[in-house]
Amino acid sequence: MKKIVITLFICILAIGSVFAKTNSSKTIKFDNQIFTLKFSDYSKATKSYINEYYKGNENGDKWTDLIGIYHIKNYSKPFNYAKDLAAGASKQSPLDAQVMYNEKENTAIVNFILVGDTGKYKYLEQNIFKIEKVKGQSGVIAIQFAHKYPLNNKEEADKFKEQLPDKQAKWLMEIDKLSIPNIVERNIKSW
Repeated sequence: MKKIVITLFICILAIGSVFAKTNSSKTIKFDNQIFTLKFSDYSKATKSYINEYYKGNENGDKWTDLIGIYHIKNYSKPFNYAKDLAAGASKQSPLDAQVMYNEKENTAIVNFILVGDTGKYKYLEQNIFKIEKVKGQSGVIAIQFAHKYPLNNKEEADKFKEQLPDKQAKWLMEIDKLSIPNIVERNIKSW
């Protein structure tokens, strides 16, 4: 009887750990908005899943705000990934990238702006990443918040310049205190 109870207990623990690993949060609250998981796919480059969360009816084809969760297995230190991410962003955009590192908590934050062009319109894309060590696994995990500013005309560019410092500071503080959820390891595309 003891063997059966122990076996059942081990099975329940195993099922619970699988459930905890695969059933991550379907929503994230950021900047007083709810973001819903709408995309998950396996990345051959990082050999892991990527998850993307969007607000309201936005999706990967049309969005203004995005939250991404990434497991990067070929980095063991958050600061090293942050430096490489900032260097890559600096090559794509003339705007400076900032890297901040909290040695005590072994977390890094990267803040940069990319210039984009869809052919129909130009935009600036604010990106903020928080990177930390994956507990019990190899690699680092990152959460990204991105916001697009359309630049269809000079007025939109001026509006962006006025809003950026306050919003950027607020988003940096918010992402720093945000807990990174587990990655959902299955394919999802809800658009």
